[in-house]
Amino acid sequence: MSEHRFTRDDTSAGIAPAAVRPPHYRHKLRYEKPAVAARTSPEGHTLRALSDLTVVTCACGLTTPALPNDDARLAYEAHRNEIRDELA
Repeated sequence: MSEHRFTRDDTSAGIAPAAVRPPHYRHKLRYEKPAVAARTSPEGHTLRALSDLTVVTCACGLTTPALPNDDARLAYEAHRNEIRDELA
C-alpha cells in the first residue's frame, strides 16, 4: 500500500482566489436594532421604546426605517419572497 492511487491535481490554477471573486449571494437579509439617537422625533415627541423597533437591512441595498416589530417582520418576509422569485 505504499503506492498512492491518487495524484495531486494542480490544474485549478486558473480559478480566482475567494478574495477576488464576486460574492456568491447578493442578498444578506437581517434584522437590526436602530441606533440610540432615534429615541425622539425632530418635534421633540418621544418615540416608541427601541426594543419595539426594528430595521430590516439587506446587502442589495434595502434599508427600512425603524419599524414596529410586526411591520419589520412583514417587510422582511416581502423581501425574502422577492429574493426567492428572483432566484427561481
